Amino acid sequence: MTFDELKTLLVQLGLDPADITPEAGREEAGLDSLLLTELALVLRKERGVPVPEEELYAAPTVAAIEELVSRYAEVV
Repeated sequence: MTFDELKTLLVQLGLDPADITPEAGREEAGLDSLLLTELALVLRKERGVPVPEEELYAAPTVAAIEELVSRYAEVV
């Protein structure tokens, strides 16, 4: 998954596109635990990418989330 694809998905979940940059921390981007859970669900159900929620919670930045999702997408 590219950064732009992730950003589009996050905007669809209700985040402000201006806050979503690769170097933004989860909190800066607006990714609280509820949204991370929702992201994991959308990735699993709509994209077929089973990213564990615990790993999303541990990712410190949007770029780290992108890398994590990309890694799991390659496995599928």
